[in-house]
Amino acid sequence: MADSLTVQSEMAADFLETEWVPILEQAREVISSRASEIDEVILCGCGDSHHAARNLEMAMTVWTGRRVRSAPAMETSRYLMPVISPAADKTLVIGISASGEVARTLEVIELAAAMGALTLAITGSEESTLARTAQMSLSLSTPAMPVGPGLLNYLASLLMGFSVAIALTPAPRQKELVCGLEEIPEVLRDWHGGQLELGEEVAKSYSEGAVVFLGTGPAYGSALFSAAKLIEATGVQAWGQDVEEWAHLEYFCEPSSMPTWLLSSRGRSSGRESEVEAAARAIGRQFYLSTWEGGKDWSSHAREALAPLGLWVGPVAFASRLALLMDEVPFRGFGGGRGHVEGGGASKIRSSERISLEEASQY
Repeated sequence: MADSLTVQSEMAADFLETEWVPILEQAREVISSRASEIDEVILCGCGDSHHAARNLEMAMTVWTGRRVRSAPAMETSRYLMPVISPAADKTLVIGISASGEVARTLEVIELAAAMGALTLAITGSEESTLARTAQMSLSLSTPAMPVGPGLLNYLASLLMGFSVAIALTPAPRQKELVCGLEEIPEVLRDWHGGQLELGEEVAKSYSEGAVVFLGTGPAYGSALFSAAKLIEATGVQAWGQDVEEWAHLEYFCEPSSMPTWLLSSRGRSSGRESEVEAAARAIGRQFYLSTWEGGKDWSSHAREALAPLGLWVGPVAFASRLALLMDEVPFRGFGGGRGHVEGGGASKIRSSERISLEEASQY
């Protein structure tokens, strides 16, 4: 029986194809009438939702023409929210959470609303606390899966985020992004096979030690997401790093053979990516490269912005295949003090105490 990650990977293109038009219609209905009120957008979430937020920043900036920034939910609530007051009524704060019950993301939306900002929930459940707390919400549920690392929820968050970008973009400029998203399922099907082979090759050649995934711009969130899937599936130490920052830090790591995987959106950072690849190979890294090509007629903006919808394939295949080879179970079987409760037991992801605006403003 195929593991959960593999099943989701095989379903991904069909899922995106089926859900794109309905979610775009939902976004236009919910957001378009408020678009003229918004000067700035803040995106946030935790875990995979934070990775999705990072990946959406470029598309929202390029197409909407607004100031857009992304941050982890805790940074957003404790550090960004207390200082947005001068422009709160022109700020759209988007909280992303598949469950809609994550404490830090709920905290952001509560604080943003208390400051007079517009709030939007991107979630997997229209009945969730997040959806009921935000002024506006988009919801896209995903099929039930066996226990395992999430993928379709992440893709659903990206899909909803891109639909928001379109809804906030003036009509004459929407076409390029809309057309790219319509073509994504077919592009993903073409990309899928070669990346599956790469992921299996990396799994077979892996021996031990930490793995680092590299990306920059909209591919940085993909690097973070890739590391998350490897950790969740296998327990192997992994992290995502910005391409430039690798040259200042991990370049000096031992062992020299440390597996290093560059996820490239073939965009404005391509030149620096080539230099980093040469450096990694020169010092003996086990180096792997996924270069996203996108659709054949896409502009460089569209190719780079939509790269997160494809750059996950190879790393996900690596994570699922390596878990099989290691005979590992997802999330370490929730043992050693961990638990199924709220996604982590002692981590208190959902039940963590939330602060008020008054408390946030005291520092």
